[in-house]
Formats: sequence, structure tokens, C-alpha cells
Amino acid sequence: MVKLLSMIFGRVKLYLVAAGAFLVALFAAYSRGRSDKGEAVERERLREYVETRKLMDKVSNDDDPAVLRDWLRERGEQ
Repeated sequence: MVKLLSMIFGRVKLYLVAAGAFLVALFAAYSRGRSDKGEAVERERLREYVETRKLMDKVSNDDDPAVLRDWLRERGEQ
């Protein structure tokens, strides 16, 4: 009888350990996905900043008022 109970508790512990390992792996994958999403958003924000900065530098080098006016009009339409 004692041997049977010992065997049952041994299996239960094994299943609990397996379930715990599965939950830890699931949580790790979830947190890694959230981390990757945050990094992707930050990369996109920085990429947009670089593009805007390039446009600003290009426009600031032009002294032609017509070019500046057209740029402002296009920028306002976006």
C-alpha cells in the first residue's frame, strides 16, 4: 500500500514539474514577444525620425522660396 502511494505521489510530482516547466516556457515566450514588439516600435520610430531629418536637411539647404513653399504644402497634406 505504501509503495503504491509512493508511486502515485512520484507520478503526481513528475506531472506537476512538467506543468510548471511548460508554464515557465510559455511565460518566457510571451515576455520575449512583448520585448521584441517594443524594440520593433522603437526601430520604426527612429527610422521615421531619420527620414524626417533628411528631408529637413534637404530643405534647409535650398534657399529658393518656391521650393520651401512647396515643401511646406506637401508636408501639411500628409
